[in-house]
Amino acid sequence: MRNVLLASIALATATLASGCLGCGGFSGAGDRVYQRGSESMILCENGGFVANTTTDPIEGRYQQDTGGNWFATRGESGDLATDLTFDADGSVEAPQLGATAWTEVQLDQTALDHADVQCQDLTTRAWWTAQ
Repeated sequence: MRNVLLASIALATATLASGCLGCGGFSGAGDRVYQRGSESMILCENGGFVANTTTDPIEGRYQQDTGGNWFATRGESGDLATDLTFDADGSVEAPQLGATAWTEVQLDQTALDHADVQCQDLTTRAWWTAQ
């Protein structure tokens, strides 16, 4: 019992020391992270969408329509946030968020875990279950 308690304390300390409360399970392997200057965009494995732009953070869902086109919608309103075009070089264009393409970023397991916290947080929003 003492060893279990010590292991739990060590795990909690390591998680808090990393600066990421709620992460540490090394999830997010299916998430795709993009960057454009100081902005980031995550296309989450769970179908969620997070764009951290300099003007406004945007949360919602992304999906493909019946014609094969990809798009992202705003969570609360369901309005179109942006169309998405995936380029052969791994970048993604999101014209409603600006003319410059977003470059895919290859993250290590820990960084993906930290990014996935934002993806998992989407599932706590009222609009997530309402749609």
